Amino acid sequence: MAKQKVYSPNQVLAASFLGGPMAMVYVLWRNFQTMQNPHGMQQILAWGSLFIAALMLFAPLMTTSWPDYVLPFAYSFAAWWLAQTYQMPKPAIAASELYEFQSVGNVIAVSIVFLLAMMATAIVLYSTMAAVGLI
Repeated sequence: MAKQKVYSPNQVLAASFLGGPMAMVYVLWRNFQTMQNPHGMQQILAWGSLFIAALMLFAPLMTTSWPDYVLPFAYSFAAWWLAQTYQMPKPAIAASELYEFQSVGNVIAVSIVFLLAMMATAIVLYSTMAAVGLI
């Protein structure tokens, strides 16, 4: 039987930092799906969607004194912790007969796709907010 591919906690961290919160939610959701954990899938979609919506709505209101890199580091490390705690740590994946690591190319491709999706969403949302005078 072929091994199923999962994202290691470090790959989740990389995808989250490089691809943004949409990539974070996707890779965590994909791991829960691969590990056949429907509750985890539902939880990450619900809380992840809420996080992305709050981030998108409140980002224009953040002060300029707040360092731009703090938030991406924070949610990336939170994603790493979730993968480490509720999914599989790297040694468990390496020792598993059922799972293997996703390729680096896959992590980069997912990061690029979701970074572009996040940028498009932000442009549309912020353009609309500016057009109606909210920002």
